[in-house]
Amino acid sequence: MKKKQILLFIVTACMATISSFAQFSFVHLSDMHVSNIPAANSDTNAQYFQCAIKEFAGLHPKPSFVLVTGDVSDIGNMPILGMYPTITQYLFPRSLPNPAVGDYFIDSAKTIPIYFTPGNHEYWTGFDSIHIPISNDTLFYYPEQITPDIDYVVNTDIAVIVVLRSGHDSPYGYPPNPALIMGTGLSNEQIVWLRNVLVGNSSKRKIIAMHHPPVNAAGTNSDGTPFTELAIDTATNSLENNRTNFLNICDSNHVDVVLAGHEHQNVVANRIGDTIGENWSNGPRYVQTAAAFNRSYRIITVESNFVTVSRPLRSCNVTGVNDKSNSVNITVFPNPAHDKLSIGCTQKSEIEILNTQGQLLKKLTAQDIHATVDVSKLPAGIYIIKIKTEEGITVKKFIKQ
Repeated sequence: MKKKQILLFIVTACMATISSFAQFSFVHLSDMHVSNIPAANSDTNAQYFQCAIKEFAGLHPKPSFVLVTGDVSDIGNMPILGMYPTITQYLFPRSLPNPAVGDYFIDSAKTIPIYFTPGNHEYWTGFDSIHIPISNDTLFYYPEQITPDIDYVVNTDIAVIVVLRSGHDSPYGYPPNPALIMGTGLSNEQIVWLRNVLVGNSSKRKIIAMHHPPVNAAGTNSDGTPFTELAIDTATNSLENNRTNFLNICDSNHVDVVLAGHEHQNVVANRIGDTIGENWSNGPRYVQTAAAFNRSYRIITVESNFVTVSRPLRSCNVTGVNDKSNSVNITVFPNPAHDKLSIGCTQKSEIEILNTQGQLLKKLTAQDIHATVDVSKLPAGIYIIKIKTEEGITVKKFIKQ
């Protein structure tokens, strides 16, 4: 592995909108695999990405940012320009040359920045004659079109989010057993820098984001079915270099959550690979979020005393109909909700609460313009609100935590 200079980039100015609040939330995505050609296991022409960022921009409370942990593109170094313009044409501003960290936003008002770190697909240049991926160890188009090839920090009053690069495929290409492929991992310089950042922010909540999972365990696919790909041990598809040092740093510095992807599954594990709940409180949680090309994401809520990780969620068309709105103004608050859900409407309405299978759970008839719904007994997950007015039907989603 070639050694690269590790640069420190502290993002503070673009976080000013959240630094004064006692809590904030953000969206975690991984493995977008956006492609400008039809390909298996990819988001061709960013159709799901376009839908997802519109949905995220409409969440309430509004996420402070979106964080993507690698495999932004399906083939990041594919000549001439990689596949990144397929993504950046839908961000704001459009297709910046050599963008800095946090330069891109998912909304035209530029209130929700999107942050990236590279995955192993960023290093891919194509495939050989038997369809084995060919990799480079240099990112040519990623820093030109997405964000600098650096490790960096998103800093707020109550939390520090450290974004790390975990490397290209090692070894290059796929051996007979794909489970043996790891990211090259972290350099000694990265380890020193990470430790210094965490020590310097000892009073804050600590979140680390990277592409390869430092701890692996069997979880579920995007649709909730069991993940059945081979996992030899907790280091399967993980970090080749400095994995143990990284885990020790997480323990000694009381890291709350490590966010990753790569495996295309949803799972949360502790250091020794035991599957745990999203909001286990006895040590660092190693969280994987399934592939964004399968519409998976999570919402991470950061408070001064805890970091809450949502259950796996799915964006876009979960019930066979997309969210839509007419001239009726609908508000749903808070979202995510724990006990009570307030639904506001500019007209009298009938309100139905359904699960994602379309089963009716609650119905409120002839409501005034505001309604409060008790959702405390609903299991955690995603639900549909169908609001009927004289002007038609409006569909909204809410998350029960």
